[in-house]
Amino acid sequence: MELKEAVRNRTSIREYENKPVPENKLHNVLEAARLAPSGANRNIGNLLSFQDPQKRQALSKASGGQPHVAQAPVVIAGRIHYARRFNEVRGAWLCG
Repeated sequence: MELKEAVRNRTSIREYENKPVPENKLHNVLEAARLAPSGANRNIGNLLSFQDPQKRQALSKASGGQPHVAQAPVVIAGRIHYARRFNEVRGAWLCG
């Protein structure tokens, strides 16, 4: 599939089945994301997965009250280590 076709035909899913995601499938998704390329292969962040309903509810509130965030059986969030990244870049923010 060509990139333009993939972008044009993509969909968003906002309704989820109320059943857990099997551990092996979650592991495969996280592993694929971990192995994905990053700019200059710096890998300046990490991924967090949330399955606990209370934590997903808190993430829903933090994301502007998006109800689908709380309803998903798993939420995967990316976290960037800004201080580590921006101290490496000339002319960019200097944090930490």
